Amino acid sequence: MIRRPPRSTPKPSSAASDVYKRQVEAALIERFPEARVVRVDSDSMAHPGQIEEVLETIRQREADIVVGTQMLSKGHHFAAVTLVCALNTDRGLYSFDFRASERLFQQLTQVAGRAGRGTRRGTVLVQTFYPDDPAYVRLRSHDFDGFATACLAERKAAGYPPYARFVMLRAESPRQAAPLGFLQAAQARARRWLQAEQAANIQVMDPVPSPMERRAGRFRAQLLISGRDHKHLHRFLDAWLAELDLLKRARSVRWSVDVDPLDLY
Repeated sequence: MIRRPPRSTPKPSSAASDVYKRQVEAALIERFPEARVVRVDSDSMAHPGQIEEVLETIRQREADIVVGTQMLSKGHHFAAVTLVCALNTDRGLYSFDFRASERLFQQLTQVAGRAGRGTRRGTVLVQTFYPDDPAYVRLRSHDFDGFATACLAERKAAGYPPYARFVMLRAESPRQAAPLGFLQAAQARARRWLQAEQAANIQVMDPVPSPMERRAGRFRAQLLISGRDHKHLHRFLDAWLAELDLLKRARSVRWSVDVDPLDLY
């Protein structure tokens, strides 16, 4: 199932995320006053070399509890770690990006691999309100093949990569109406060309504001295009991009084209 984020669970800002990590750290210090608690993330590192110093502290078993972010989820060998707790993971189930559950599965698999790397067994606890979600069920049984098969079936039915290719046209401007105005003109040009060429295997979606519409004082919007035939899609792009350069509205915005975008934000 391709999920969309409910209004009640917005993606937290970096500032909110930092507050959450501090709250977790404070709660652990209060609950385990005798434990040595270390926080490892980009916000807590004062200088570039500090991360290595802290990692060495963990390796030498001079820390009892480590509070960290994804930067600790892979590439580290901590032989003494026997318990890993992943908090607030449900954010990965709800996203504008169809790859969200895939990334969640990958990240939890990686972080789970930090536990039990020594001679003692490891335990992994995941905080979730949806323990019966297929991603968690297959993660619990280490069923990567089943998870991948289900994801591929969903994407094939929806016409998502790898069964189609995506192209994202993005625009931004200090004026709120300008990005959408440009994208609407771009959409009209695209549909005119596709109708003339009878290219039914290419779809042009409606332009919409970006999920984070305003950033750094500029308003942003985006237009998604998908195509199942790579050759036809590139032929369309060659013609369409040449027309975009001639649009009058193109002068009022900063725009870019992302073929096979890594995210849909």
